[in-house]
Amino acid sequence: MKAKHYADGMRVFPLGEESGQPLPIQIEMEWVERRRQAYVNLPKLRFEGSEGSYIKNRALSGLNGGVGLFEAMPYQVEIGDGNSASVFDMTIDFTKDCIFVGECGIEVEAQVRQGADWLNDRAEGVTFRYLYDQNIVSDSDFVDVPYVINYVPDGVQLMLISLSLFAVTKELLELIQAIAERIADITDAATPVIGVGVGAGAVAVTAWDIGNIILAVLKLAAQIAYATLMVIAIVDLMNQLFEQLMPRLRYHKGIPIRLFFERFCNYFGLTLQSALLDNLDQSSAKWCYIPPKNNKGGDRPSSAPSGWKETGLPVANSTLDTPAGVIRVFKEMFNADFLIEDGVFRFERKDQFRQSSPWVIPNTFTNQEEWRDYSAFNASEIKSNYNIVYSTDLQDQNTLDNIDGFSFQAQFSPNQITNQDMVSLGGLEQISIPFSMGLRKNELTGVEIALRALATLADSLTGQLGSSSGLATRINSRLGSLLLSNHFTSIGKLVVLSGGKLAKNQRTLLSARGLWDSYHFVNSFVPINGIHNQYWIYQDQTIPFCYNDFKALESTNLVTTQSGELAEIERLVWNQDTGTAIVNYRVNRLYTNNLKVEYL
Repeated sequence: MKAKHYADGMRVFPLGEESGQPLPIQIEMEWVERRRQAYVNLPKLRFEGSEGSYIKNRALSGLNGGVGLFEAMPYQVEIGDGNSASVFDMTIDFTKDCIFVGECGIEVEAQVRQGADWLNDRAEGVTFRYLYDQNIVSDSDFVDVPYVINYVPDGVQLMLISLSLFAVTKELLELIQAIAERIADITDAATPVIGVGVGAGAVAVTAWDIGNIILAVLKLAAQIAYATLMVIAIVDLMNQLFEQLMPRLRYHKGIPIRLFFERFCNYFGLTLQSALLDNLDQSSAKWCYIPPKNNKGGDRPSSAPSGWKETGLPVANSTLDTPAGVIRVFKEMFNADFLIEDGVFRFERKDQFRQSSPWVIPNTFTNQEEWRDYSAFNASEIKSNYNIVYSTDLQDQNTLDNIDGFSFQAQFSPNQITNQDMVSLGGLEQISIPFSMGLRKNELTGVEIALRALATLADSLTGQLGSSSGLATRINSRLGSLLLSNHFTSIGKLVVLSGGKLAKNQRTLLSARGLWDSYHFVNSFVPINGIHNQYWIYQDQTIPFCYNDFKALESTNLVTTQSGELAEIERLVWNQDTGTAIVNYRVNRLYTNNLKVEYL
């Protein structure tokens, strides 16, 4: 079946086709190394005459207002006829092995359009800071993560609070007593004096000491004014005390994990589709990344240029600086994989790409010369120690003092052992997460409870003046925020937000054990919920293969064997000239029950 070639929508004939000889091509279907799609293996393409001139001029069009070398030319290879034909979208990248041949000849290479290799090339070439500069990422994408500083010596604090509370109480009692005395003075001065008039027909006369009344009122007014000034001064001192002993709630900027993917997909003209990422972006549990910080929340560092503002962008040279880094990090963290198909970028746990096909692998021998089957096991893939570990932030004492959920270990070992020194099971699979976990403030400390008593008193005092200071509310608002021992952080941090606060059960949601239970358990060689990772492997089996077989496998690698078992094709190379394919596949079949797993 002869393939048809199109460059920039125009039917073309690479060198060799004009003589009637088809260009030798292979169709390869690979489900490892992130390809997960069929693609064409083409030799280097050479064009002559008008076609060569057209493609050469397209490459040089940057000299006269065109796109030139740095935008690839669309290239399609069509196999089959009519509506059932398969079209492979490719591109000619003029920056790779492009050679001009004479006046009207050119040699070029074609690669898969929006394939894994293309994405890696492009995704390494931009940073999220560049996407921010181009308004692909905007300020509205960032989230405010509330945090409080929680490391200060409690003993000294409680002593200071107790002394302050005593002094305030004593001063208030004295003020109340003084005001009571002034009120008594007014009452005494306002008491009338009853006397007898002078002269004939004298009658009783009532008299008031106006001078004493005025004096008493003035004294009371002065005492109240003094009390008001004292209350204001006391509240101001308490504010200063609170800031020293309990720094106010601040905010650091972060960015939801899903938005990392959504924004680079926007830039590359892709549509994001991911149930995994959608699950991390619920209103009740939004997973967010906070980049390293060298500033107090909301404050401009002294070294920052004018116009600086805090963002949730990864810092330069960090693991998430580029889209490629984002894919690599979260691919490992969530045991995921990706696929680009028809302009859609899919990102899911790696086993979610399996789609069953009715296609049956033909029953041929793997070694057809000897009429024998050769098979092997994937035992070399098992590691006895499977670790998932978060990083620690040396700037944040919380990540050193509280290691809940910080690490998880699945230890695999045989159930039955005769000679321990002969056990061949070993090795380490380390999933290193380059972030630290956030720690949620769930309750008030003894210091904060003592401060709240003082704050309630201050609120009562200022309330009498017509405007409460709101200090008690300020203390209560600290609940649900991120705990930091320092305003600064040395590595990125993951948190789960719910509304404007950190979600409850923060460490459980983020925990390394949670990552195993949700994403990594499918790698276990011991069956878990009926799923295991033991495979029989069959390689380099030559089978008859035609176009209809290819169509049946275009979107899946999960097939069945002649015996009815499910098999996963890892790699298939179809040679159209011979009508055969060489296939590597594996069958999910137990080869031992002598394994156990222990969780540490």
